[in-house]
Amino acid sequence: MNRIILLLIALTVVLFTQCTEVANNKTEQEVEPKQEQEASENIKPFYQGAIVETIDAGGYTYMLIHENLEGHKHEEGHEHKDFWVAVTQTSAEIGDEVRFQKEMVAQNFYSKTLDRTFDEIMFASNLQHKVE
Repeated sequence: MNRIILLLIALTVVLFTQCTEVANNKTEQEVEPKQEQEASENIKPFYQGAIVETIDAGGYTYMLIHENLEGHKHEEGHEHKDFWVAVTQTSAEIGDEVRFQKEMVAQNFYSKTLDRTFDEIMFASNLQHKVE
């Protein structure tokens, strides 16, 4: 009788272990694509161009950028435009070639410090100066 009970307990442990491993494998397989999707959503594209105008105010550097479309794929008929970018205050000079990553875009953004409204401004990070 004891042997039968021990055999049933051992069989139960083996089955439970196998079920747990299958469940864990399924969970890992389901999680990996979700993590890859979240990671790809967190990758922010780089924008690049030359600084046309710069203003330092309130801990930010506001830069008017003449976009460089080289190496970028845009929809047919896409018109180049200059646009405003704000980054944490940094040294930047007119004519500098820079690249940066978009964090967010604000429409009709009013800067109290500058007492100015920007029709559209991109808040960016990871500003890098082009080295030739």
